[in-house]
Amino acid sequence: MFNWTRKLTFQLQPAAWWLLAIGGLFGLAVGLSNTFVNIFIWKIDRNYTSTAWYNLWMYVCIPIAFVAASWLAKKFRVVIPLRIGIAGHALFYCLVLFWGQQLARYPIVLGIGMGLAAGFYWFSFNVLSIHFTSDAHRSNFMGMNGVFAAIAGMIAPPVAGFLISREDLLWGGLTGFHLVFGLSIALFAAGTVISWKINTECLENSFMFNQALQSLKIRSWRMKVFGCLFYGMREGLFLFLIGLLFFIATGSEFTLGEFLFLQSGLAFVANFVSGKLAQKRRRILLMGSGALGMFAAATIFLLPVNAMHLWIYGALLSATLPFFLVPMQSLIYAEMDEMEEKEKLFRHQHIITREIFENTGRVLGIVSFLLLLIGGHQVHRIAMLAFGLGCVQLGTWILFKWSEPLRVKHVSDHKLASIRGFTKSKYRQP
Repeated sequence: MFNWTRKLTFQLQPAAWWLLAIGGLFGLAVGLSNTFVNIFIWKIDRNYTSTAWYNLWMYVCIPIAFVAASWLAKKFRVVIPLRIGIAGHALFYCLVLFWGQQLARYPIVLGIGMGLAAGFYWFSFNVLSIHFTSDAHRSNFMGMNGVFAAIAGMIAPPVAGFLISREDLLWGGLTGFHLVFGLSIALFAAGTVISWKINTECLENSFMFNQALQSLKIRSWRMKVFGCLFYGMREGLFLFLIGLLFFIATGSEFTLGEFLFLQSGLAFVANFVSGKLAQKRRRILLMGSGALGMFAAATIFLLPVNAMHLWIYGALLSATLPFFLVPMQSLIYAEMDEMEEKEKLFRHQHIITREIFENTGRVLGIVSFLLLLIGGHQVHRIAMLAFGLGCVQLGTWILFKWSEPLRVKHVSDHKLASIRGFTKSKYRQP
């Protein structure tokens, strides 16, 4: 263990470790509050629709914020959108603290605010993740980032659930939510302070649609972003629905915190292992094993929805999801590196393109949920939709599997063309 940690320290430059620290604090702050924002909104009117609209508008606004963040990163520095995103999250929870129940009655406004803040943060975090790592060590970085997120997930939800349950019992109303949101604001402030440890330059250009369209001419990249769209359909719904269903089944924020603690504990181990295993030759195989594990977890929704079955689902998903996500992210970033080197296309353009496709999928997933709710709020109908969307990552894996031979061929063709060009120029010299 010591030798591995020592080796990893040399593989990751100090700026990457500072970025992981910021990500850990951010994950802790979000873990305290974000899941419970959905519960907070649901408690106001006891309606799935309000929570769905909140998440829908959040995902609509994230790509818009990505484009705006690229402009700021060009005009100033890449770290500036990161600070704006963290500050935006802090401002969001400040508004919830002051206006509370009144603001929760406007879920679309909340979704827009959260989406813009999240977009600024994640654009900068993704760009810096590529900038501070190489393809050889990026899986380690992704694995460690997942480990930090899992640690945050182990600490934050149980603490938040305990505080909300205890304070609401003592003082009534939604007092506990206010305490949790206040703690999140303090953690966001700490993350902002640490961000001054990161020095970056400006981007060479902001997002340009013509470059995004040009990159989609590369077939392997096109298949990957459509794979991200499929996965986004699942993620958009599952990121809020599972926690909400579990809370409705148990009626306890503290039990929900325990549920999220179990998930994070298993994710901690799975992220650690997947980060070690997700080397180049194993990525597709590892991603496939994760996709199949996620499908096995989704079959739980064919059973009656109750707390016990959701416990089982959460355990299965947490143990398998990192084996899908870590290699998936590594494959995406590896192709971004190659396109920047060979096609002279900038990586942040690809990050935004990927985000547009993934959030389009998230919006489609939530729209399907809203259309389902028109016919009634029966839990068994929601469970059937959850099962269906719980299988789409298999399509993502297939597209990634098909895209890799095309990527290798594209790289080989480029190298061959470069050699031929060099040979011709050499023999043309007098």
